[in-house]
Amino acid sequence: MRVPTLIIFFYCLSTCLSIAAPTSGSDVHCPLIKVQTERLADLNVPRSGHSVLLLNGEPTVIGGHTTNFVPTPTLEYYKDGKWHLVKTAFTHDDGCAVELASGKVLIMGGHKENMGVGQSFEVELYNPLTRISEGLASLDTKRALLSALALDDGRVVIAGNWYHKDAIEIYDGKLSFLPVKGVSIGRATPYILQTAKDNAMIIGGMDSVGHHITLPVADRLQGEPCHVPLLEEWRIAPVFQSWPSSTAFIGDKSKGDYSYLLLITNNEGQLAIARVTNGEFTLLPTDVPIPRSSQGEEIFYYSRILVDRLCQRAYLVGGDLGHEAADSSTTTRVYVLAIDYATEPARLTLCYTDVLTDVNIDYIILTADGDLMLTGGVPQGTNFKPTAAVWLLHISPRSQAVGIRFSWWGWTLLALAIATMAIGLAWWLYRRMKNKPMFEIETPNVTPIKEIREALDTRMDDIELMHHICQLMEQQQLYLNPNLKLADLATALGTNRSVISNCINSQRDCSFPHFVNTYRVTHAQNLLRNQPDLKIAQVWMSAGFPSEASFYRIFKAITGTTPSAWKSR
Repeated sequence: MRVPTLIIFFYCLSTCLSIAAPTSGSDVHCPLIKVQTERLADLNVPRSGHSVLLLNGEPTVIGGHTTNFVPTPTLEYYKDGKWHLVKTAFTHDDGCAVELASGKVLIMGGHKENMGVGQSFEVELYNPLTRISEGLASLDTKRALLSALALDDGRVVIAGNWYHKDAIEIYDGKLSFLPVKGVSIGRATPYILQTAKDNAMIIGGMDSVGHHITLPVADRLQGEPCHVPLLEEWRIAPVFQSWPSSTAFIGDKSKGDYSYLLLITNNEGQLAIARVTNGEFTLLPTDVPIPRSSQGEEIFYYSRILVDRLCQRAYLVGGDLGHEAADSSTTTRVYVLAIDYATEPARLTLCYTDVLTDVNIDYIILTADGDLMLTGGVPQGTNFKPTAAVWLLHISPRSQAVGIRFSWWGWTLLALAIATMAIGLAWWLYRRMKNKPMFEIETPNVTPIKEIREALDTRMDDIELMHHICQLMEQQQLYLNPNLKLADLATALGTNRSVISNCINSQRDCSFPHFVNTYRVTHAQNLLRNQPDLKIAQVWMSAGFPSEASFYRIFKAITGTTPSAWKSR
């Protein structure tokens, strides 16, 4: 249940007051608070190596591998207390998923075979409204353990790989994946941090074969690789799973502030938090050092930081080594370091749980209520036996599960707020009993519900029609007809040209000719890749282009290079 915004406001205000107040000498250790946990319904498919996103308020797990280290072509979303299974177009074990501005999800790459072998070119687009996932195009470089970041202009930056060459490429927001440049260091699951509206930094703690990266160098989407002075003494803590960097974002894009929090470590084993603002690294001051042990147990932190921007609090999740119980299950105590990053210095609180069964700390998501959900993973340390267990940690200040530490000023403000609300409520009840309205309320000028429903119906109709258009194009390969016209597609779908044209324009943001040509270019790329002995003339005729000149012109317009250059690369 959500807490009213007013209570959240007074909580945040009083917390700030308590932090600004002087602390006594007894506050040198990190405060320790126990949090409540809840075992939720298990996943339908035990899995690890998956991606985790919050889509329309619904936790969603995508891809990964299941029992016996076999990739699973499925995703699941959590709704009404249970997990719902959806079939995907491909498998994405150690792949990557990123939400686009449209609300759809780009799912890419992963291991090509069982047991984490090879890399994949495969890409699909998932629509969480229709629950439909369909093949989209092909990555420029086959990848596993990759990362992606959606820019403000709709493009997506992609980098990272595992036991294969690494490079930077761009998804153009429509259908094509275009190479940009090589990288100074090959990385697995790198951080891709936005540094400006149209630029990004690529940096990480682990190279493409699993070694720690010690060189203080970052690559950039635009510009040459740059030196990072802070990383001469510190280095990025490595992480083995793909994770959207947006979960660590604490900035304000409307003000040009692109800020993130990253976990860093040094050669002495100390941990600290780096604040990265527009590509500049600084240490985040904290009121106490990051605790490395508690209750006689050493804490091992998962490197990604998750940010609850509503409460200006970030979380770093860890656990003990885990122990095997009598029934062969694995038990672990979970630790969560709460970081109130908006204070100066940032205030740290160490939260802990009871010992939990079959829990893994690698696949975490911040729920819509601000709690932490742990999904699947390999608690026994073997990829052949992932778990389906899902745990919820009631840690959010919004649910008041974490102990709220108010100063006396905070308690005073809260008491005044409650008293004011009580007086206002009593006055309202009194006036109600007298049948006298408190205020003359002007009726707002709102859109009639009928118009809202009609607009929503139109949007859903376009989504459904676009699905049928794509199915027809892909299953019957209509784009291979060089004389294909808009009227042909309209006739096949039992509608008119303007409906088809408007649908493609609204759903794909392009014209009908461009939409068809993207299919033709993708088909040509597949021919160039899979049948390298074909002559160029055979390629353009087989892909549905009306002439050689149009083939060269359209191919370069969509991919940024000529067919011959693309083939040689």
